[in-house]
Amino acid sequence: MPVKKTTQVTKEDKTVKAPAKKAATKTTTVKKTAAKKKETSVEKETKTVKQTPTAKTTKTSKKTAAANKEVKAPAKKTASKKASEVVSKKVEQKKEMPKKEAPKKETVKKATPKKTSKAVKLAQYNNFAIDTCIDMARAMGVDMGYDQYANMLLEITDLKTIANNIIDKYDLKTKKFSFDEDGYDIDLIEVLVSKIADTVDIKAQDFIELGGIAKECLAYELSDDASANNDEYHKEFDLVKKILMIAQRKDLYTMEELASLLKMDMTDTILHYMDVAYNVLKNWQYDDVKYYENFIYAVLSHFTDLHDKYANRAMMDVADLYIEHGDYGLGDANYGYIIRENQIKDYIYYRYANVYVDIDREKARSIAQSALQYVDSRYTYYPNIMSILED
Repeated sequence: MPVKKTTQVTKEDKTVKAPAKKAATKTTTVKKTAAKKKETSVEKETKTVKQTPTAKTTKTSKKTAAANKEVKAPAKKTASKKASEVVSKKVEQKKEMPKKEAPKKETVKKATPKKTSKAVKLAQYNNFAIDTCIDMARAMGVDMGYDQYANMLLEITDLKTIANNIIDKYDLKTKKFSFDEDGYDIDLIEVLVSKIADTVDIKAQDFIELGGIAKECLAYELSDDASANNDEYHKEFDLVKKILMIAQRKDLYTMEELASLLKMDMTDTILHYMDVAYNVLKNWQYDDVKYYENFIYAVLSHFTDLHDKYANRAMMDVADLYIEHGDYGLGDANYGYIIRENQIKDYIYYRYANVYVDIDREKARSIAQSALQYVDSRYTYYPNIMSILED
C-alpha cells in the first residue's frame, strides 16, 4: 500500500527535518564565527548532535552531519583561502612598506656661556675712567683711593708687584670675582695701577731717570738763543717740581736725605734752575714772575738747608724781576725787607743798585750812596758799589 508508505516517509521526513533546522542554525553560526573561532568550535557542535536520544534522530543526524561536512568543507577552504590571502597581503604590504625609523631623541645640550677673553676684558678696563676702576676695586673690597695708589707708586718701581701686593692684602684670589658675572675681577687691579701710574707726576720708576736729567741740565749753558733757553727753563722746571714732590711725599727735608733716595745731590741742580729762571723770565710775562716767586719759595721752604743758604738770593732774584717788569714799588719793598733782615748788607745793596743801572741811573747812584752808611772797604762788594756811584 503506497499511501501508507508516503505518510511514513513524511513523518520520517518531519522527524528528520527538525534536527536539520537545528543543524542549519548551527552551521550559520559556524559560518558567522568561522573567521573568529577555530575548527574546535565545529567539532563541539557535531558532538551535540550525536547525543540526541532516538535512533531515528541518530540516523538522520548522521546524514545531516555528512551533509554538513559536505557543506562545511568548502566553507573551511574558502575561509582559509581568504585568511591566507589577507595574511599574504599583509605580509606583502609589510614588505613593501618602508620601515619607519624611530625618531631620534634630540639631546638638548646645556648652553655653556662663553667666557670673555682676557684681551677683550683688559681693553674694556682700559676704556673705563680711573674713578670707575677705583669704584669697581672698592666693590671687590679694596679700600683704597687715588692718593694711596700714588703713594705705592712712589715706593715700588714694578707695577705688577704693586698689583700683586694689593691682591694679596685684600685676599682677592679667594673671593673669585668673575668678569662675566660681576663685571670685574682681579685683572682690574693691574690695569688700575697702570692707569694711575700714567697720571701721577712722579713715581719710583722715575728716580733713576731723574739723575740722568739732572746731569743734562747742569751741562747746559745759557746762550743768546732765547728759544733754546726757554725750552731749558721748562725742562728744569719739570725736574725741580718732581724733586719737590718726591721730598714732600717721602717726608725728606734736607738735600742729604733726598740724595740718599735719588743717589745724587740735587743742590746744584736747583741753583742752576734759578740761574736759568732769572735769565729767561726777564723776557716773559709779569704773571710768570709771580708764579716763579711762589714756586721757588715753596722749594726753598721745604728744604731747611737750602732755605738757610739761598733764601736771600731767591728774594733778590724775584725783586729784580719785578723791577725789570716795571713794578718798582714791589721790587723796592722786597729789597727793603731783605736789607732790614740781614746784618751783612754789601751784596744786597750792590744787587739793588745794579738792577737800576740800565733803567734809572740816578736811582742806581742814590741806592749806592745809601749803602755807604753800612758798607766800607772791609766788605767784599764795596768796590762794585763805588763803581756804580762814580760811573
